[in-house]
Amino acid sequence: MIKKLGTKYRIKCIIGAVIFAAIGISGVAAAMGVDEGSIWIGLGSAMFLAFAAWFVSLAIRQSNIRDVLDYCKKKPNPEYEMERIEQFYRSGAAVNGLRLNNEFFMYIKGDTVNFSETRELMWVYKLITQNKVYGIKAGKSYQIEVRLNDGSGMALPMRKEKDCDDTLAYIESVVPYIIIGYNDEINKIYNHNQKELEKMVDERRHQYFQQVPMR
Repeated sequence: MIKKLGTKYRIKCIIGAVIFAAIGISGVAAAMGVDEGSIWIGLGSAMFLAFAAWFVSLAIRQSNIRDVLDYCKKKPNPEYEMERIEQFYRSGAAVNGLRLNNEFFMYIKGDTVNFSETRELMWVYKLITQNKVYGIKAGKSYQIEVRLNDGSGMALPMRKEKDCDDTLAYIESVVPYIIIGYNDEINKIYNHNQKELEKMVDERRHQYFQQVPMR
């Protein structure tokens, strides 16, 4: 399934590249036959060709499954690791797009796969944003913020607050040793001393596995 998502994304990018390239080349041909305004037509054509090149780069890199590919490349046998991830994907149903066990963390939205090793997780919490248009309230957006031990993070979009709560409950049921929920003190530690927070989570993980067999 993960490979198929990469292939599907690559095809979409190639189609996009062909469309933009066709428009760009047509513009170049038109500019060559026009004296007045040819510079602007040429600049517009160059922009379309640049978009085409960008889509080609996305297709080559399979950016939508970049996290998975990067993980596999670091291992001695990338194909074996990819198969393990595929098995993980097939092992159970997702909760609001999220799959999780004590080894892997995977969130899929559309064609895009957010992936990491579970041991990299430190802190997750929900974030609710009040959207405004010209100063007027225009609904809210919901997401789960995920903080990793290398200082990076992920934003997992959710449809409503209940989805956030259900997802956090699911995470807590599988990996209760990470930090769940927003806390000003945790935020301060994360922003100023991530190693301290990583040590805290490592200690909680160690204590957890002393009491509960690994699933």
